[in-house]
Amino acid sequence: MDNISNNKRIVKNTLLLYFRMLFMMAVSLYTSRVVLNALGVEDFGIYNVVGGVVAMFSMLSGSLSSAITRFITYELGTGNRENLKKIFSSSVTIQIGLAVLIVLLAEAIGVWFLNMKMNIPDTRMTAANWVFQFSILTFAINLVSVPYNATIIAHERMSAFAYISILEAIGKLAIAFLIVISPIDKLIFYAILMCAVALVIRFAYGIYCKKHFEECTYHFIFDKELLKRMFG
Repeated sequence: MDNISNNKRIVKNTLLLYFRMLFMMAVSLYTSRVVLNALGVEDFGIYNVVGGVVAMFSMLSGSLSSAITRFITYELGTGNRENLKKIFSSSVTIQIGLAVLIVLLAEAIGVWFLNMKMNIPDTRMTAANWVFQFSILTFAINLVSVPYNATIIAHERMSAFAYISILEAIGKLAIAFLIVISPIDKLIFYAILMCAVALVIRFAYGIYCKKHFEECTYHFIFDKELLKRMFG
């Protein structure tokens, strides 16, 4: 019976992840065209170059998520709830530390590089700086969301992972239509809305995890050995 139950769960999770992937791919292909038409070639290019910092760090977020998932999955197997809580809180601490470090580096080096080295028209430089700031904030929000994402994966709640991802895709679809009627500069408005979607998704992960997993309540814990092992 256990094997049948496990097989059914595996099939269900696989189907949900495939549906998530196909849905997000379809939305991405459609919204790219709508956003390009709304922003124009120049502003669309600026966003992809300047706001590309979010995409550039997506590999880092994926690696961190996999690493945290391994730690949480191991502790789930041992059944030690106290260690599980410590690992979750430690992973959040690491993510916050990384987010602060990257924001400081981006503000110190990225702003200089954007204004001094990048070939952006002077008339769009102000908008480009706003995009950069909101892109960094979006990345920091996504980075802090990683432990919650990893916890959902470790508990094999792929339905929640898929539904929240679909919510994110729908949010981006709504953005594509909202920028057409933007009351301010469309490029800046687009960056603000992308940041807002990231914040909504962060809260969605947080609310779900706190409701379903007892370990997902953050407490600052400084366990030097554990932090060193996890960070490594």
